[in-house]
Amino acid sequence: MSATERDEILAALASPAVTAPTRAALLARLDARYERQHFTEAEFDRLRAVAVRLVPHDPAELDLSGLIDHRLQLRQTDGWRFADTPPDGQAYRELLAALPTNFEILAPEAQDATLHDLQRRHPHTFEDLLAELTEGFMAHPLTQYRFGYAGFMDAPGWPQVGPNELEAREIRYGK
Repeated sequence: MSATERDEILAALASPAVTAPTRAALLARLDARYERQHFTEAEFDRLRAVAVRLVPHDPAELDLSGLIDHRLQLRQTDGWRFADTPPDGQAYRELLAALPTNFEILAPEAQDATLHDLQRRHPHTFEDLLAELTEGFMAHPLTQYRFGYAGFMDAPGWPQVGPNELEAREIRYGK
């Protein structure tokens, strides 16, 4: 994240258009970095490689793998799972174990082929992982900034609600 991006994100979050609870949540996400705790080092490295391939991002900017590891270490769940899958931590470990041990160094095309096969063999766990990665990516203030998404500006007062009508704060925000 560039200094300009960071400054603009912080300015938007400090504006009166953002409520205090939303501001606190997004500020916490902005610089969140997690120490690996749940997965082994090899599992975590493989998870990071899968995450970058499925949801292209720079792990130095968005710690999606760390976010998952942290949630699992805290034993938090999203409250549901497919009937044929074990709890998330076990399911993700089994998914990662189904990958070749050299997955991280495979060529991008080989990684894609491997992931397609993994999706076919473990559809529910793969879907859960992809959904969790996507959710973490889209909920991050840097992603929202880069997409020009200002919907987090949740304080009342959105008079422009018609199709293709933008508030001034939406036009100014993001790339």
